[in-house]
Amino acid sequence: MIIEQQLHGYRQGHELLSGTIRLPPRDQDLVDRLSDLAGPLAPGEKFAPYLTCYPLPSGTHYVLARTWQDREAPRAGCVRTRSLVIPMAEWMSDVDPWTLSVVVTEVGATAPCKRLSVEAPKGRPLPPVDGAGIELLEALFLEDSPAVAVFGATSPDTIALRILTAIWPSMRRRYTISTFCNSPRTIAKKSFDLVFAPIDARPNFSDWKGRRIDGSRPGSARHPWASRIVDAVFRAPHPSFSELDVFGEMAGDDEGSVQSLRLSMLWEELSRKVDAEPHAALGLLDIANTRSSRRADLVAGLTPTFARAAQAAVSNFPPAEAWRFLQVLISKLGNTRWQLSLARSIRSLTASFAARHPRDAVVAIPSLLEEEGGDFLLSGIAQGLSDAVPFEPVAHMLAELTGRNLLKTLLATPELIPMTLGMETGVERPLLHSMADASAEERSQAHRRMLPHLVADRHADLLSDCLSESTAEQVVSEAEHLLRANGLQRPMLNDVIVQAARRVGASRSVLDIVVRAKNSDIIYTMLKDLMQPTPSDVDWILDTFTAADPRRAALLIDTLQEASQDELQRIFDRAGHLRRVIAVIRSDARSTELLARIAESVPMPAGDLLTLVIEILPDLAGRRGSVLAAKCLYEALVQGADPSYDKQLATLIDRTGAEVDAQRAIRVGIAADLATPIVSRNLLLFDAAAPVTRKRLVNEPEALTDMVMARRTLDITYQAAEAASRMLWDSASVNIRGYVRASARLLPYVMEQHGPSASALLVAVFPPVYRELQQESLPEFLSFVFMFLDWDRCKIARRALAQAALHSRWRPRDVAFAAARAGDAERILRTIAKRDGGMSFLTSVSNDIASIPEPAKKQVWRAIKEIRSDSGLRGKLPFDV
Repeated sequence: MIIEQQLHGYRQGHELLSGTIRLPPRDQDLVDRLSDLAGPLAPGEKFAPYLTCYPLPSGTHYVLARTWQDREAPRAGCVRTRSLVIPMAEWMSDVDPWTLSVVVTEVGATAPCKRLSVEAPKGRPLPPVDGAGIELLEALFLEDSPAVAVFGATSPDTIALRILTAIWPSMRRRYTISTFCNSPRTIAKKSFDLVFAPIDARPNFSDWKGRRIDGSRPGSARHPWASRIVDAVFRAPHPSFSELDVFGEMAGDDEGSVQSLRLSMLWEELSRKVDAEPHAALGLLDIANTRSSRRADLVAGLTPTFARAAQAAVSNFPPAEAWRFLQVLISKLGNTRWQLSLARSIRSLTASFAARHPRDAVVAIPSLLEEEGGDFLLSGIAQGLSDAVPFEPVAHMLAELTGRNLLKTLLATPELIPMTLGMETGVERPLLHSMADASAEERSQAHRRMLPHLVADRHADLLSDCLSESTAEQVVSEAEHLLRANGLQRPMLNDVIVQAARRVGASRSVLDIVVRAKNSDIIYTMLKDLMQPTPSDVDWILDTFTAADPRRAALLIDTLQEASQDELQRIFDRAGHLRRVIAVIRSDARSTELLARIAESVPMPAGDLLTLVIEILPDLAGRRGSVLAAKCLYEALVQGADPSYDKQLATLIDRTGAEVDAQRAIRVGIAADLATPIVSRNLLLFDAAAPVTRKRLVNEPEALTDMVMARRTLDITYQAAEAASRMLWDSASVNIRGYVRASARLLPYVMEQHGPSASALLVAVFPPVYRELQQESLPEFLSFVFMFLDWDRCKIARRALAQAALHSRWRPRDVAFAAARAGDAERILRTIAKRDGGMSFLTSVSNDIASIPEPAKKQVWRAIKEIRSDSGLRGKLPFDV
């Protein structure tokens, strides 16, 4: 190592005498000043050579100078100073300050300057410093003293050189020392870091801002770390802080911060206390967190320490304090990548601790989760809670957790959810609320964990939440799971499955699962709820259940009862479908209402409709049955006649009652284009209808007349004509004006018909017309019935009637019956008797007189008797007998 030097002394004053290096002016000015005497001397005062060490302002070199008192100078107070100018890089490396002090001393105060080549010997031990020194080292390294002045020290050079040797390079590069001065020394108005002065010079330091230390007496340690620093700096053969540098940062610390040394000392102290005082581990972590470059290594090295501290805490602290300690420990570990052994150790510790004190663990959870590190501890706590015996009290305590705390706890270990849900602790409601505040990831994880264990009705809300965003495949899978777990015998869970299946369109797949379950009321309800009034679901019922299975009919009824009119029409739009369904459900007592709706809503062939309505009418009370009967009546009236059908039709007519549209029924049932047998049957059924229905039909005599006259030929049977005649005759009691008008229109038609059916109608239509002809004022509508060429209108009517009766196949008793009803039997029959064949006509009447009802029969008998008396043809009539 090449070292430059300069020699200063008295010539024309204190000045540079020789040198091997030219320094920048600022650096040179400092060397010139500091090479002079440090403070004034008293008369006759002498001093030993001293050292002055300082960096140059440019930072390129460091100066180590030795100053001697120059007793040969022409005036007092002169000195000679040899300054070694050391490159800063060499000074900060492995240069030995003690060796340099020996070199500068050996060169002496007078030899001319020349470059020096210095080899620093390795491993040279330094003499120790005895006695004083503890207070000095405390001030330098353990206290925040800006500068230190030592008065009366016995070996200042040794102390200074040991300190320069021990301190770390970054501190050495800017450290300033003077081993003798009678007054404070400064560089750029900043006091030297360390100065030594005689005791007598103490008054000169009255303005000293730094620490003052009496170096003449030994001090006592005020800091627990002082003795270690004294040993490292003043007593070790090779002064060094390296053994105290736990973090290995002092050598590379650009700031040369004394804080690093203090932290190292604190680190060692805390490391010794961990076993007895677990909180010491937290201090170690605080220190490690300040050493960012070494943090991971430091934490890794402390793994056993942290494990011991955690064990001591849970063994000695109250539970609440222990949990708090563990939480702080984990939070201070932060994001450091722990060793796996530490993670396992703490987790195992927290698990066993929670198992021993479950109540305290649950109570601690909310506060732990509010702080950093709580999530890590939670996994161990959850594991411990799951191991607690008995577990039921733990489950009740967990149910009292609020917010996300409950969900996070249950998710912390796989064992906790099935154990908690398996007991009736009321945890379901708070757990549902907890999930409302959870993140999407937490909800998803909770759903996966819970689904296998949601098998009781108390879990219904949780199951609904789990399936709220499920796919069809997931819903079907859950239905399959519940079939295995509880046979689908939990109605509230079943409701959730039904709703989810409908939402995702998986009803059919779920139905195929449900139908495999053991039948019960609960299973039937689930099947019913899954059904929709659609053709495919109706087909599924028909194809899935056998004819012997009562669920077949019941499900069809329950499903179809929910259908709207449009849905019913779509279901039964296919050929044969209606008959198939009716065949299944008709035996069920509940089918009447449904069949009525079908009959009201679904178009079907008249025969099928009539059969269906006839079947359900006995069970349909009130107006609805009448309306339904009336609906199908008009189609049924035009259907072909056979005995069984006629009986059904009669029942239908009877049931229509007040709901029948009489005019429509008459127009449809006696239409001109209908076959004679159908019309004849309908007239007979109309006449034989129940009183309410018949009254409404009888009230429409003109409609009846119109439809009879619409047939060009009166081809209906005699019995049908009798039925029509009775209806017309009875209409007089409810609609007299209509009856008279109807009779007036129908009589000419009847008079032109020659068959016996005409005489049956004559019984009803001739009497009212004849009676009207007897009135003085003749209604206009009667003027067209006969050609009135005589003032005696009744005589004209009698002649017309006699003419028609004797030239047709009319039944004589009908003519006589009509004459009696007209109130003029004798004159009408006498008119007939006067004509050819008239007496034979009367004989026929006599022979059939028993068939004429009273009182008309008595009138006819008297008339015939009177006529025969007048003509001399006396004989006994059947009535006389």
